[in-house]
Amino acid sequence: MPHCFTLPAPPVRVRLPYCQATAAQRALAVDYLQQRLAAHFPTLRVSSWPAALADHQPDLWLRGSAVALAETDLIQLAQHLAAAPELPVLDPPLYGLPALHLAQYTLQCSELAVWALAEVAAGATACGPRLYALLRRLAHPSPLAEQVVQAWCWNLASAPPLVPGIPGAPPRPDSAEIEHLLGRLKSPESSCAGNGAGTRLLPKNSFSWPAAWLDR
Repeated sequence: MPHCFTLPAPPVRVRLPYCQATAAQRALAVDYLQQRLAAHFPTLRVSSWPAALADHQPDLWLRGSAVALAETDLIQLAQHLAAAPELPVLDPPLYGLPALHLAQYTLQCSELAVWALAEVAAGATACGPRLYALLRRLAHPSPLAEQVVQAWCWNLASAPPLVPGIPGAPPRPDSAEIEHLLGRLKSPESSCAGNGAGTRLLPKNSFSWPAAWLDR
């Protein structure tokens, strides 16, 4: 009669708070972190890896004797390690595709806002302070988003696709027309919200929209 072998069940994955981990388990977590991210930061000091874990104190995930970290913690640790003071600061900076997509989304929000601003101004003499502050903030594009878009070569065949634009010619963000429309909407209560534009990282009107963006 044949023998039936039952395979043992794989070890259960157990969450362990970092503060309860032993020195050996924390060392294994450092090894895991280096295995996953060392290629990203080849010049990082050896002492920076355990220091990052000690600062972040993520939960450790145990499966038998193996120690791992959750993907969300790895993402946060990657950002933390990327800001290490010994790493070189790239000048000029590099912006990846995720940053570009976020910048395009932000600038399209500004494009939508100036269209909405004209519609609101056409049907109202004033608006509440929160709506006014929102429209004013969105009607002034993020300087960082502008920098990211400017950094890409849009005349190349390999350039990323542009986000869909709105047909027609909306008022230019930061233009005198926008300020005029905002002035029509401003009520006495709106002054308590401030201008809502935030601190600019570039001089006013220093941004020139890429030709490909304007020709959509």
